[in-house]
Amino acid sequence: MASKEELIQRWDSFLQKIEVRFNESLGHAEEACHEQLVATTYEYDTVMRSWSGMKAQVHVLIEKIDEVWAGKVAPEMEAFGDFAHDEGNKAYDLRHKLLYSLEDFQRKLEGELSRKFYDHAIQVANKKASCSQCNADLEIKKDIFRAQYISCTFCNTVNTIAPETKFIKIGWGIVDHIAALKTSPQYKAMTEAEEAIRAYRGKEPASFWTDYYTVYNTYWSAYFTERMALNTDLKERYDSDMARKHKEFENFKEIQTK
Repeated sequence: MASKEELIQRWDSFLQKIEVRFNESLGHAEEACHEQLVATTYEYDTVMRSWSGMKAQVHVLIEKIDEVWAGKVAPEMEAFGDFAHDEGNKAYDLRHKLLYSLEDFQRKLEGELSRKFYDHAIQVANKKASCSQCNADLEIKKDIFRAQYISCTFCNTVNTIAPETKFIKIGWGIVDHIAALKTSPQYKAMTEAEEAIRAYRGKEPASFWTDYYTVYNTYWSAYFTERMALNTDLKERYDSDMARKHKEFENFKEIQTK
């Protein structure tokens, strides 16, 4: 029968291996997704499906922490006394750490893939379009991702230009991921403030909510502003988007302070 020290050593070794495999998995996923994006001639949805499968496997790895702890390690340690509680906290801490790391990684990966797709697809807007009446060159707007109605400066004919599918796709999710990547520092500040509130389990000082609201508002305002800069069609949604986020904040506060 293993000693207390041996059980702790084996447990620490297991947790270390999980973290190493986690980091290796993310490294492989990043490399594979970037390679696939180019290899498929920027078939973005195909890459996202691949990433979804990889992410699911990472979640399986993370869940193994609790499975091994509850199914094997905890019962063995409990036979030696009450130190098992502290060792169980190691499982909680690592699981928590890896889930947050995965969220940060996903934000960065999807942002970088989206930016790479954007750079590729935006070239469609650089191709010449011609007036249907006089054949003069027309300039496609690069911040509107739908059919465009462009007046010819020479003959005043209004032309309907239907951009290619990849160009249109920029307006559906791509700009969101790019905006999220650009506002990562503000997002981090917001999540840290939220985590500080959760840690108090309903007994947090009132000032925590003031601080959280400030960084919450800062993040969402920056995020929606970045989206508008890429897609001008979203400008008319700014006020309603911010109002929706303010309502979500109040709902969260109500739940946490009950």
